[in-house]
Amino acid sequence: MDVPYHSSGAMSRAHFAIVRKVESAPLSHSADQHIFLEIQSVRARLSHPRLRLDDCKECLVILLYCSLSVTPGFLPKTAFDFAFPHAINLAEAGRNVEDKRLGYLFCQELMPLESELRLMLVNTLRKDLESDDVAHICLALDSLISSPSEDVIPAVQSLLHDLLSHDYSSVRRRALLALRSLSAHDGALLDRICELILTMLQDSDDSVVKAALNVARHFVSFCCPACKRHPEDQVFRPSFTEGLVLAILECLVYLGLTDDNISILFYILLEVSSEKVQTLLSKAIILDVFKLLGRFKPTILMEVEKSKAVSLVQSVRRYLVSHEVDDVYFFMSCLGSIDVALWAGTNPEYPAMLDGLEFERIMQLLSSADQDIRRKTLAIINEVDPTILDVQLSLLSNANPAVGEQIPFAIRLLEIFSVRYEQDGEGYASQVIELTRRLDKGGGASPQVFKEVIEIVLNRIHTSVNAGFIESCANHFVRDLIDKDVVLGPTAFVVAAALTTEIAGSLAVTPSTLLSALALRLQSCPSIVREPCLIAMMRIRAEIDDVPLGVIEAVQVISKTTRRSISLRCSQFLDFVQNKADLVKVVNESFSSSLPDFLSSLQGYFHEQLKSTDATPQPSRSSSRASAVSASQLRYAAYDRPGAIPRLRMKKAGNSGRSSPSSLPGTLSDQNLAHNRQSQSTVAPVSAGDLALVEGLQSLRIEQDNQQSPLGMTEGTQSDAGVLDLINLESPHPTGALGRDECSSLYGGNRGFEALWNMFGEGGDLRGWCNLSMDRLLRRLQGVDQYMLGLLFLSGELKIVMISNETNINAVALRLRESEEDSCLWRLRCANPMVGGYIQTILNK
Repeated sequence: MDVPYHSSGAMSRAHFAIVRKVESAPLSHSADQHIFLEIQSVRARLSHPRLRLDDCKECLVILLYCSLSVTPGFLPKTAFDFAFPHAINLAEAGRNVEDKRLGYLFCQELMPLESELRLMLVNTLRKDLESDDVAHICLALDSLISSPSEDVIPAVQSLLHDLLSHDYSSVRRRALLALRSLSAHDGALLDRICELILTMLQDSDDSVVKAALNVARHFVSFCCPACKRHPEDQVFRPSFTEGLVLAILECLVYLGLTDDNISILFYILLEVSSEKVQTLLSKAIILDVFKLLGRFKPTILMEVEKSKAVSLVQSVRRYLVSHEVDDVYFFMSCLGSIDVALWAGTNPEYPAMLDGLEFERIMQLLSSADQDIRRKTLAIINEVDPTILDVQLSLLSNANPAVGEQIPFAIRLLEIFSVRYEQDGEGYASQVIELTRRLDKGGGASPQVFKEVIEIVLNRIHTSVNAGFIESCANHFVRDLIDKDVVLGPTAFVVAAALTTEIAGSLAVTPSTLLSALALRLQSCPSIVREPCLIAMMRIRAEIDDVPLGVIEAVQVISKTTRRSISLRCSQFLDFVQNKADLVKVVNESFSSSLPDFLSSLQGYFHEQLKSTDATPQPSRSSSRASAVSASQLRYAAYDRPGAIPRLRMKKAGNSGRSSPSSLPGTLSDQNLAHNRQSQSTVAPVSAGDLALVEGLQSLRIEQDNQQSPLGMTEGTQSDAGVLDLINLESPHPTGALGRDECSSLYGGNRGFEALWNMFGEGGDLRGWCNLSMDRLLRRLQGVDQYMLGLLFLSGELKIVMISNETNINAVALRLRESEEDSCLWRLRCANPMVGGYIQTILNK
């Protein structure tokens, strides 16, 4: 050893001398002899009656070096007992933290746990735990962690509980670990702090969280840790253990899963699933464990299963044969969280964990009435063997569903498409188009839009996390849209129009080509889908500078030969042909790129246009036509403004005395209907295409008060233009019943209808599509016994209040809006669901 004293780091020259002798000894036996002689010398020094504190520290450091350098077994076990009192005294009377640390360290390293001298440390430990000095507290806690003694528990356990809430995280962490060490002598220590452990698992300091997680592992069983040594005393305590297990799982995720956590997760799973009565919380724990285990490689889990002679699926297989739908869904959720190789037998080296009857039961779930179970089953079977789904598709393709079963049949196929073509957007689009063609063939002579299919397809595309899927799916629809030889039914056309609107700027074809294709489709497609087609064309117009002349001519032709609402859309498109800047602004202000959001932004634009027009005085038609003619040159005075027309009161309409609509004072005649529709020519009614496009997407809704029309006109504006208020609706009863005695407290007319409509709320909200014209449906409603009708025609919408003569809780508020081809849309609200169902039956006859 050639290191000089000043560079050695030795505490003193005596310390340096013994280190040099031991390191320079040629044989280990010679080194042991030097150590033995040094211990004797130190013993003599410690026996001095006037031993100084610095000399005591020097002697203890030398003894620690000797204990670490001597050959094991060379010294007797009691070789250092003479120094224990001095170490204890140093821990007690040390002048600073370094002195106390040395005293505690000597006792931790050399004093046996069963030594009676440890009793002399109790008061020192207690004194330091009560100290205000954080360093002294940590020294005492470190001593308890490394050298736990049963004798010290009564003196320190209350102090340790208090330290769990200490301001310093280093103290909280050590206090928790000290309790864990002492629990080896008294398991009840941890039972008393289980609630505190839950709190500490949410601590802001990661070191505290890790310590709490380490301690919480003792609670993964539903019995106290002390009971592990005494099985006959096991006590079931789900009130805290389930919550504690959930906290443990959260911490495992927070701190990061490692292979070491697998055994903990297996233990939790086996303990929780072994209980005969399962609560919702315990099922949640099981499902969480399955999801966490699903993050590990299946080969690792297989090895653990083999070593523990257990199976993950075995813990939940009893739920597969349950008659409760929730239990079956729970089983399928667990099964779908882990790799199929762990239970399906797809790995030749690992057998299947389910028998033949259980596999048959899983196949039967493909026909389950519960949609979520079907989807889970499809996803699992697709992982096991995708050809099984191909067989299912083949069987369903050969089926011939009845007219009333078309939608459920389509939903089943769409569910299979969604799973089978999860990564193949083009294949998914191709299958959807073929399905819509099949539905169109079985839908009857008149074209139909299957709104359920549109909603499912668009939602599937929107929720995909695979950008390639969305792009390939949209491009397939667009290719078919551009190809004039490909026949697209109304349903497939609406889907194509919606996708075109959403990704107009990123399609594989040029916007000009796409716009021309839509214009060509506009001329040949059914009127039921012309409106979404025009909306899509407006969106694509924002992507090009010059609109092809053929597109403009096609829209002009359609505007002259179609119904009013489509003509309005045509006019809007032609306006934007000349005003691209405003259209680009509409696109930029849209909440998203979807067709419903674009339509909402479009309506907002027209509403703002109307407000700016109202703010600027406009000349009348007569002044614009003959502005040079003064008022004195007129041959007659201008007509006075028409006076208010008296409101018609509600009148009972029964089977007896039924008359034509033109003669009933409580209804609108055909002439009145025609007159009012003409007067509201600026408002486009909700078309069938609107309803099909956004049903379930909450975009195009039946217009209510103050909702803007396609031209941006509000109900208030149209009322000022001369809308007739034909009835006086009165205050509804707060409970939802319309009482005759309460009819004087609410302003009538449209405001009264809306108050009644809003009072019923969405709880009793029903809607549908009737194949009768509005007039014929109105006559049908007049024939309903025991009901009086009150009518109001406003903004192309007929608002009806039906009041029962028997009980005032059976009132019904109904909205009718004319659609195309002698049909109409209806929507009703009521307080009594049975009455609502009864009126719905009448409307759907």
